[in-house]
Amino acid sequence: MATARANLALAQANVGLARAPALPSLSGTATTNRSNSQASINGNLGNGTNGAQGNVGNLGNGGSSTSSRSGAFTSNSLTANLRQLIFDGGRVANQIRAASENEVASADNLKRQLQTTAFNVAAAYYNAIQAQRATTLAAAIVRQNQVQESLVAAQIRAGTAARSDLATAQFPTAQARVSLVKAQGTELAALATFANTLGLNADTAVRPIDTTPSNPTASLLQTPLLTYDTALTRAISLRPDYDAADRVVRGARDSLRAARLGLFPSLTGNGSYGVNSTDATGGTFRNSNSIGAALSIPIFDQGLTAAQSAQAQANLDIANASFQTTVLGIQLNVRQVLVNLVSAQAALDQTQAELNQARTVLQATQAQYRAGVTSLPLLLNAQVGLTTAQTDNLNAIYALRQAEQSYLFALGENDLANSGS
Repeated sequence: MATARANLALAQANVGLARAPALPSLSGTATTNRSNSQASINGNLGNGTNGAQGNVGNLGNGGSSTSSRSGAFTSNSLTANLRQLIFDGGRVANQIRAASENEVASADNLKRQLQTTAFNVAAAYYNAIQAQRATTLAAAIVRQNQVQESLVAAQIRAGTAARSDLATAQFPTAQARVSLVKAQGTELAALATFANTLGLNADTAVRPIDTTPSNPTASLLQTPLLTYDTALTRAISLRPDYDAADRVVRGARDSLRAARLGLFPSLTGNGSYGVNSTDATGGTFRNSNSIGAALSIPIFDQGLTAAQSAQAQANLDIANASFQTTVLGIQLNVRQVLVNLVSAQAALDQTQAELNQARTVLQATQAQYRAGVTSLPLLLNAQVGLTTAQTDNLNAIYALRQAEQSYLFALGENDLANSGS
């Protein structure tokens, strides 16, 4: 369940990523710079004029010099840029649709996982109940065999049976005790599985409450059993895994269309507005703005679009194959659960009749044995027949319960209160 929820959250995040290119992009930039420059001075000495002999010559023209102003210069600017995709042939739109389909598919997978968890809990619940009932039945069979021992012992005391018959009668009791120990071990294992299915430590002391109806042949389904065609139609409309597989196919088609638009021209609008300082102290600001559009025409992308298209086509083929597998699986599942449910109901009816007959035969045989008109082997055979009938009936009861849960799971209804909801 936690994994399915995380996959749904991941799919939801992917929808947001797919929508991002279609939304406007707004960014702000602020810069400040302070620079310093050192002054430079360049000069030329003048040429002196020779004076008369004995006199100091006159100085010529003085030299010339140039210098640049030195000091600090500050530059500040603040700019906002807006960018919006105008048209790209529908590539982003297809990517958004693909991500949205995958999001719905993930939600369907989460719901199916919920149904799977409910089915697993129900199966573990009825297995644990059956194991508890089997232990109780095994203990009852031990007592029944002890009653047979007492009956044989009474016949021996009355002189109507040989002492060797007691050993013969004790053998089924020993076998019944072995079966009881095995049933107890099976019960402990079933209870551990039940706790584990609930997400608990296998050593947790948790026992299911038996809600089996007083009439075990009564169905827990509140609606009549559907025909195959009706059940299949219902399963197709209700099962989340069918819808998930269909959504994956739709998303793969959208992804393929998006990949094929890799070389399609895209038109983008952009605009900016800013203020910049224009003096040496960085204190005088002037506004500036721009607006425009850019048309990008891909010419050659090293085969990237072709490779992505081939990849998307392969993913679509995989999705179609998975969808067909899902449909075939649902058809088989519905057919099997219907057959199993009908068979389980018929088997339970048969074991009920078998149990009633076995009880009657044992009672009659016990009466005959007391009267000395039948043999010990026949009495033991009647006891074995009752034991077999009791075991068959117990297994049939919970086979029906499991078949009912499988039926609801196949129709996608087991997460509801009951099939009538």
